[in-house]
Amino acid sequence: MAAKNLLIIISDEHSFETAGCYGHTIVKTPNIDRLASRGTRFTNAYTPSPVCVPTRAAIQTGRHVHEIKTWDSATPYNGSPPSWGHELIAAGRRSVSIGKLHFRSREDDNGFDPEICPMHVVNGLGWTSGLLRDELPPNAEPSREYAEM
Repeated sequence: MAAKNLLIIISDEHSFETAGCYGHTIVKTPNIDRLASRGTRFTNAYTPSPVCVPTRAAIQTGRHVHEIKTWDSATPYNGSPPSWGHELIAAGRRSVSIGKLHFRSREDDNGFDPEICPMHVVNGLGWTSGLLRDELPPNAEPSREYAEM
């Protein structure tokens, strides 16, 4: 049996209800609708975290946020533990990413080869402003707002 293609679309700030394939009558999404008609649509999907950076790491690894210790946006995915992308590459398949990942760095082996126009966190550190923890990650500096408090 020939290997099938797998396309995962993760969009930011986008409710599933705003796509034609989910019944929206005003918003036009013909390309997503066409893909959905030939593939699988999720009707009951849940996020592993209300925060984007841990969610992306959990989706990439298939693990819970507490297992990979990415509880907040300050500690992005760095290629460990291995992801489904690593498994695809090990099996001789292509694993390509286009666009925003918010992982630590393009220099890490994130399980994609190539990463096309990746958008990762700045200097390997995610957003730290407003964190509710005593210690920041090793390379973090308090935000200007925090320093002025």
